[in-house]
Amino acid sequence: MRAKKLLSWRVLLGAALAISALTLLILPGDPAQATDSTAEAAARTSGPVTVCLVTRDAPTRERTVKVAQWASQVLLQETLSYAGPCSSYGTPSALGNGTVRTYAQINGVKPQTVGIVFPQSMLTNLPTTMTDGHHCFDVNGDGSVDQHTECVGGHERPLDLPSQLTALPGMPLKWALVNFNPMGHGPEHIYDTPHFDFHFYTQSKAERDAIRSGPCGLAINCDDYATAIEPIPPQYLPADYVNNNVAEAAMGNHLIDLNSPEWSSIAFTQTFIYGAYDAKISFLEPMITKAWFEGIAAGVNPSRCWPIKQPQQWQIGGWYPQEYCIDYRANRGDFTVSMKNFKNSAA
Repeated sequence: MRAKKLLSWRVLLGAALAISALTLLILPGDPAQATDSTAEAAARTSGPVTVCLVTRDAPTRERTVKVAQWASQVLLQETLSYAGPCSSYGTPSALGNGTVRTYAQINGVKPQTVGIVFPQSMLTNLPTTMTDGHHCFDVNGDGSVDQHTECVGGHERPLDLPSQLTALPGMPLKWALVNFNPMGHGPEHIYDTPHFDFHFYTQSKAERDAIRSGPCGLAINCDDYATAIEPIPPQYLPADYVNNNVAEAAMGNHLIDLNSPEWSSIAFTQTFIYGAYDAKISFLEPMITKAWFEGIAAGVNPSRCWPIKQPQQWQIGGWYPQEYCIDYRANRGDFTVSMKNFKNSAA
């Protein structure tokens, strides 16, 4: 029985790959060229689905194909393929027993997905100290630095975005930053659990790097603190977000949605933060616990998306995501944290 089942999957896989090649040849041309074979009729009936075809024997070779819906399911289960057009990637950076890197899926001149991808192995052998010590200040002047109270940023990994993405007309995102916080961070009993911060910056890296350490706020220079907490004009403030003056070195201010579940005595698992500096939105940030990722891989938590609350208008027109998603791709053994459903605010 098991041998028959394996043979059946191989037959289906062969058919799916055949349809992939067939639709690549047929779809751009005259539909009259198609024959009336059962497989092709099924492909036309269900409509073509875009898949990035990746085989296990050539895992670094990616090719965008269009296949029938049923064929796409076979590819997504039996190969390293994934949904949508093939990605462009940023430079990987080591973290844990893996790497983190940015990726983007682009449809013509429109961003489809922008995110960060990492293998499941990245979740093991992660740093255990409070921070990497890059952003500290002796706030109380006692001649030593307390990692728990005078350092910020956890363990950071700056990442470049794919050049194919940043070159798009109207693309406000410039670079990305992953921070792993082994012990979480404040506020106490809210975000003090191991988690990742995934920042997508509209602010340049040079401007972000210039936000100095100091004795104000969260170890931030006092002049830079004053700049960071400058209020955003109401029409540019995302719906339901408030300014609690939570500004830190090498980061800026953090705008909080007090309607997010963790502010109603529900344990924090994931949330979305907006960053601000000098009265402007500076980054978009999904924040997700390590335990949530582990639960997805174990089948306890679902892969899913959440809406991103928007301002009435954006200070800088361009492409902005309407939702963020956390996914585990079992066939690839990796996670993606992504922003999707982009709309052009200038349109």
